[in-house]
Amino acid sequence: MAKSIVIAVDTAERTPDAIALGRVLAASTGAPTKLVTVLPHAPLIGKGEQPELVRVREEAGETLSGLGREMGLADATVEVVAGNFAARELQHVTERADTGMIVVGSTTRGPIGRLVIGGVGERLLAGAASPVAIAPRDYRDAAPPRLTRIGVGVDGSDEAQRALEAAVALARECGAAIRVITAFQPLAFGGVTTTALPSTSANEAMRAQLGGRHENAVAAARKSVDATGVFRDGPADEVLLEASAGLDLLVTGSRGYGPLGAVLMGSATTALARGAACPLLVTPRGTRFDLLDG
Repeated sequence: MAKSIVIAVDTAERTPDAIALGRVLAASTGAPTKLVTVLPHAPLIGKGEQPELVRVREEAGETLSGLGREMGLADATVEVVAGNFAARELQHVTERADTGMIVVGSTTRGPIGRLVIGGVGERLLAGAASPVAIAPRDYRDAAPPRLTRIGVGVDGSDEAQRALEAAVALARECGAAIRVITAFQPLAFGGVTTTALPSTSANEAMRAQLGGRHENAVAAARKSVDATGVFRDGPADEVLLEASAGLDLLVTGSRGYGPLGAVLMGSATTALARGAACPLLVTPRGTRFDLLDG
């Protein structure tokens, strides 16, 4: 079954940034696109096919199609979902077998060119069953034709490994380069040695261990794509935020606890969703990236 890039559209705000990111992802992967809007109009939930309900749905569908054509997605399919709670309905969409990822835009508030997720995006980042991609504000004006620079945050966890696999799959498909980014935050008292005798400090031991995992991740990526590594001291959110300025897409995993198969924000992901300078793609916990399998 072919997986689709689902683009969540607010027809009132037109959502050009999410559509632009969906177009870039589609051009980079060859995956089909679907424009989906949730129409919060209570009568649409009623039974039957009254002429008025049919007309409202058709008008919303025509608006979606027009936006698709305007934004270079003339071949995108469209779907109008009836429901008064957009986040809940889009959550159901992420659970479908043919959804490869869902794309949302940032709120209209906040700095231009930065991610500032709104309520719907936050809820999707608290349980979506498919990867969630977020477009920065005014991304439409800065969107590249294709992805050429993909970053991925790696910390040695299973969730980071899934993110690395997703980043490599995307890069291999579109010929992009990978930047593997790892942050090491020293402990406040990590300078103390681990034994009574002079030896390596706790910070030195942990840094060496994480550095080894970082090098392994870079080596693994280089088997398939052009890959470089960035290893920096500092909080993960600060290191990744700084790196985002030079990327077309930043891929991260979910936090390391909670339900399997769901996107879950950790502290670093939360910071990135509120300030990254490039689109963010968050993969669900314990799942394999399968957008390109169809």
